[in-house]
Amino acid sequence: MTDQGRIRIAASGLVVRDEHVLLVRGDWPRPGTWWLPGGGQQAGETLAACAEREVFEETGVRVKADGLVVVREYIQANHPAGHRMLSGAGHRVEAMFRCRILQEPEVLGGPAQDSVQLGVDWVALEKIDGLRTLPPCLPAVITDALTVGPDRGAVYLGDAYA
Repeated sequence: MTDQGRIRIAASGLVVRDEHVLLVRGDWPRPGTWWLPGGGQQAGETLAACAEREVFEETGVRVKADGLVVVREYIQANHPAGHRMLSGAGHRVEAMFRCRILQEPEVLGGPAQDSVQLGVDWVALEKIDGLRTLPPCLPAVITDALTVGPDRGAVYLGDAYA
């Protein structure tokens, strides 16, 4: 059941290496969906620390969040064809951080993967446009973030889903 009055605050990490982006894949909300590693903020944790922790938990890659790239909201009631959030919240506020790799495991896979996660892969940037992503606008967000570089500052997308 969705609690339309509950807000979930989350952070994700944009990790790029050798023209590849680190993405998680799963069969939620539809089979073959890809998303950035990330998840819910814990009490007493900064958003940057949340992104770093979530990237490690889901992928095994240790990162440093270098800069805020995007702030995006998803208000489920505004998107009848959109997905229901696993957290049960009706509103999600997500901060995406550009992350620098500190340590990478020999084999990808973190110690606390999400229940809907089936794997994690380095995906060629040139192939992200052809993927089913969550949110659907993720390929455009990634391309924009990498095109303008780290000096621009964060972009607020509002209640963006498509």
